[in-house]
Amino acid sequence: VMVCSSALWRPLFCISGGPVHPAESALSCFLAADAKRLKVVPSVTLMFPAYFQKYKELEKSVRVEEIDGLKLVKNLAVKMEEVFRKKAEATRVGRLVEAAEEAHHQHEDNPDLQYEYFNAVLINEVDEEGNNVELGGEFLLEPNDHFNNLSVNLSLSVVQVPTNMYNKDPDIVNGVYWSEALNKVFVDNFERDPTLIWQYFGSAKGFFRQYPGECCDSVTHRMLLSVPLFAKGIGLLGDALTEAFTILSEFNQTGHGSLCSQAIMLVTDGATEMYDDVFEKYNWPERKISTLADVQENVMRYLHVMSRPKVIDHEHDTVWTEAYVDSAVSDKAGPRLMTTVAMPVFSTKNETKNQGILLGVVGTDIPLQELMKLIPKHMLGIHGYAFAITNNGYILIHPDLRPLYQDGQKRRKPNYSSVDLSEVEWEDKDDNVRVLKMHNDYYYTDIKGTPFSVGVALSRGHGKYFFRGNVSVEAGLRDLEQPDVALADEWTYCNTEEQHEHRHLTQIQAIKLFMTGHRPHLKCDRELIQEVLFDAVVTAPLEAYWTGLALNKSENSDKGVEIAFLGTRTGLSRTNLFVPTDQLSNQDFVTAEDKEGVFNADHFPLWYKRAAEQVPGTFLYSIPFSTALENKSVVLASTAIQLLDDRKSPIVAAVGIQMKLEFFQRKFWTACRQCATLDGKCSISCDNDINCYLIDNNAFILSNIRKKSI
Repeated sequence: VMVCSSALWRPLFCISGGPVHPAESALSCFLAADAKRLKVVPSVTLMFPAYFQKYKELEKSVRVEEIDGLKLVKNLAVKMEEVFRKKAEATRVGRLVEAAEEAHHQHEDNPDLQYEYFNAVLINEVDEEGNNVELGGEFLLEPNDHFNNLSVNLSLSVVQVPTNMYNKDPDIVNGVYWSEALNKVFVDNFERDPTLIWQYFGSAKGFFRQYPGECCDSVTHRMLLSVPLFAKGIGLLGDALTEAFTILSEFNQTGHGSLCSQAIMLVTDGATEMYDDVFEKYNWPERKISTLADVQENVMRYLHVMSRPKVIDHEHDTVWTEAYVDSAVSDKAGPRLMTTVAMPVFSTKNETKNQGILLGVVGTDIPLQELMKLIPKHMLGIHGYAFAITNNGYILIHPDLRPLYQDGQKRRKPNYSSVDLSEVEWEDKDDNVRVLKMHNDYYYTDIKGTPFSVGVALSRGHGKYFFRGNVSVEAGLRDLEQPDVALADEWTYCNTEEQHEHRHLTQIQAIKLFMTGHRPHLKCDRELIQEVLFDAVVTAPLEAYWTGLALNKSENSDKGVEIAFLGTRTGLSRTNLFVPTDQLSNQDFVTAEDKEGVFNADHFPLWYKRAAEQVPGTFLYSIPFSTALENKSVVLASTAIQLLDDRKSPIVAAVGIQMKLEFFQRKFWTACRQCATLDGKCSISCDNDINCYLIDNNAFILSNIRKKSI
């Protein structure tokens, strides 16, 4: 058996087992099959002269800098703090809280009040005669891309009432009536900050008001304003309850402890027994609550008692949740993680002020994608990343936070919102996929005004360095506006979300308008854009080279090489197709459908990252893991480009090609059979004498030839 590694094809390194003398000749045969003889990657190898020639012309404007990780993370924390502050302001005094408290203050409860409102369950429903049902009048809904193409109404909110409550209960009707005043504030908040998504008011009476208005299919998940806890293993509830009652009893007798409200809360999917003896001893004759119908009548009394000190002191505490998946987004769009900021609303009426009445909670959701857009990915290096955690150490954002099972059904993992940072940073298994050993330096700080902290991880070596280049704006824009150029979809070069008139702009269009002074008020990252323009100019010669290669049919006569591609440290990519799109073996490659093959908000393409860890100038051959499972039969060859030949030089780009697996195998084994070092004649061959396997640097088989059976 002969096993050959193709990780670094200069030349192939082979391991042979069995008798020494025949294997030696075969080994010599394989060593002769280097890149020059194979001619598998002509479109890649000749990219280097074109790239470096242009770089040499601009070399004097380039400088290499070491990244200051602490400064980087502090700047990132300030940006995130500003985002959180703006979202929280939408709920603070002057906005939703003040509006809700003022509306309630001005309202006098009327038990006979008749008021028609839009019930989320009933809107646009008609009876058998075609008339709108009660509480379900005509409600205009239009798809909106900001809300993932859900049909919403940007002028009005809707109300949902729990199924076990009467829609026209006087408490519900009065609450819905005075909370209608929030509509104006909802709309005003959205106009001030178009990046806002869901805003809502959850009433202590049980109803739920949401803006923008939509039908009931996707609002029910927001009715649950508390976070459930899941116990692991078997809990000794009897002992736990006894200990809890003992602690409270000791406090009542001694007075030593925090002067807080006292409560014991048990959240479970069903206890194995009732523990009557414990409650009879410590908490009798208080009533137990055993059905859903009891909750509104009994539990809310405790809620008012527990919140009374806060209400009387008028303390509007701001509360932030852990990360959770927005159920309103369809599965096809993928999971959209969010956090919610919420504040309590109190009664300010003179006659009830001392009673401490909690009216409800107002809040707004913050897509975590918005935080990821702030991450300066180009400064973190190829393997670097940013992350944020809660005050409990649970992950808010992290490139390895995967909330869904990878089984094709997109089911949520039960504990996805409470994943500890150590669970993803300290891997204890490899899942039989590729593993890369890295050394990272971590920098972290708190995000003021929130319970969150942010950190960055920088890989040692080339990941700690960054280079800056400089070209004229005119030259950069000229080379940027080419058909083979694209920018990372999930990177933010210019913020086009804050103003409605900018939302139709692509990133390249926004860059041009900003850099030419036509839209000076656009919020753009000038530093990043300057590096993008430099990369556009340096890589521009590749377009002409690829065009010439496509015209030269002899170079790719059998259409084995399908795509040539390049990516740079700034998220700029160039691609060239050598075959029509419908003839590609893997049509998802370097498209938005291929999450691992393109620049994302939290990582570089996989082919870029793997090439960066090899010796610059050597080629890494691999079969993409996902395509192998789907039998798309392609091979990727990629290599990294480093400006300087030392450890402090950053990786500035990676280039590669995608080719048919059959084409690659044929080229390789044909070259092996030539055996130029043995005067064209092999004493032993893979066809008849031994089994030969070509493996990559992670021991995945790229190709094999098994000896023929006699």
